[in-house]
Amino acid sequence: MMTKHYIAVTYDICEHNDLCEDMNEYILDSSYDIDMQVREFAKIDIAPLIKVYESVTSDFKELELYKEYKFKQYECDCDQ
Repeated sequence: MMTKHYIAVTYDICEHNDLCEDMNEYILDSSYDIDMQVREFAKIDIAPLIKVYESVTSDFKELELYKEYKFKQYECDCDQ
């Protein structure tokens, strides 16, 4: 069986300023609950969007989108 490797990328988004930029990358530990790790990264970066990519190689040369997480509580509120 091939081991899969996961990396989470946090994004800062502001729809009003047409901004979507990546902030940080985190290597996920696949032996732990991925959803829980992603929630922690969102909290650390105050990120409204996190994309988790999977790779069959540990160097993350070939990435495939695994799952996308959205966090309403961290969305930009600059329209107010």
